[in-house]
Amino acid sequence: MESAGNSPDSAGTLSSVRVGLLGYETATNELRRGLERQGLTVERMPPLPAGLQAVRGCRAQVLLVDMTDAGDTAFDAVDSLVEQASVPVLFNETDPEEQTGTWLRRLAGKLRQLARSREGPRSDEPRRDASPVAAGEPDRGDDFMVWVLGASFGGPEAVRRFFAALPGTPPAAFFLAQHIGDGFVGLLATQLNRTTDLQVQPARTGLRVEAGNVYVAPVDEVIRFDAAGRLRLERDRVERTCRPSVDLLMQEVAARYGARSGAIVFSGMGDDGVSGVRAIAAAGGEIWAQDSGSSAVSSMPDRAAATGAVSRRGPPEELAAGLAAYLDSCRVQR
Repeated sequence: MESAGNSPDSAGTLSSVRVGLLGYETATNELRRGLERQGLTVERMPPLPAGLQAVRGCRAQVLLVDMTDAGDTAFDAVDSLVEQASVPVLFNETDPEEQTGTWLRRLAGKLRQLARSREGPRSDEPRRDASPVAAGEPDRGDDFMVWVLGASFGGPEAVRRFFAALPGTPPAAFFLAQHIGDGFVGLLATQLNRTTDLQVQPARTGLRVEAGNVYVAPVDEVIRFDAAGRLRLERDRVERTCRPSVDLLMQEVAARYGARSGAIVFSGMGDDGVSGVRAIAAAGGEIWAQDSGSSAVSSMPDRAAATGAVSRRGPPEELAAGLAAYLDSCRVQR
């Protein structure tokens, strides 16, 4: 995990931050002691998925989830944790031998920052006023952009923040490839619909790609496009570590929309999206990524940025404001 360092606070302020640390005892003992040496109060909690129950009654201001010794059951419980937690959640995948004093100071700084900020607008905050759009008259022009949003661990919260901060109904269509468990696609679409003026729905065969819409990629199917711009879903028969594949969706969008394609890589582990951003870059599209400091896990956006194709990075709110300005400038140029 990478995080931006903060300058040390006074000892009194440091001791006021309580961290809930979820992980296996053998992997987290040294981490707990190191954070306590930085002045944080650490509450030991069980690893996932058992830690889900403990989270409901904890007094922590921020949760730190140690994934270094995590198994499949722990990874399966991550989305449930992010959904249930009432405080910010940070994930650690740094090997114990790399947890140096400098690293611990940076981690402690980020935990303090998260505990204080409670980042981002909540889904129950009032919406911004929507741009006027005639009912039943979606934008069927061929000149709007199509953006792929790729995300994994920490992605649901980052994407919610992005859509909540996006003003009005921008002249673009969005595809969301969020690594998620089978059966949660509809729930994710429902939750996102509460935070945005865009129409969010699970992708399905026959839907026409229209500006002002968000299509959530299915877990076990691949999205294709027909000549009329409608979706065609095909069974994904390839064994993949992560589903849905961010790379594959970006490649499909790049092939169909060329220079009108775009991508934003949000929080997540691994390197899914690297091949995809290269395909969009080769097609002349625009590529952005969430910054390391605001990501729960920064592997995916960092590795996307390492390709050299990413032209802008920032927290979800800044990316949303930047996208609105970028789309306005594109309209002026046309």
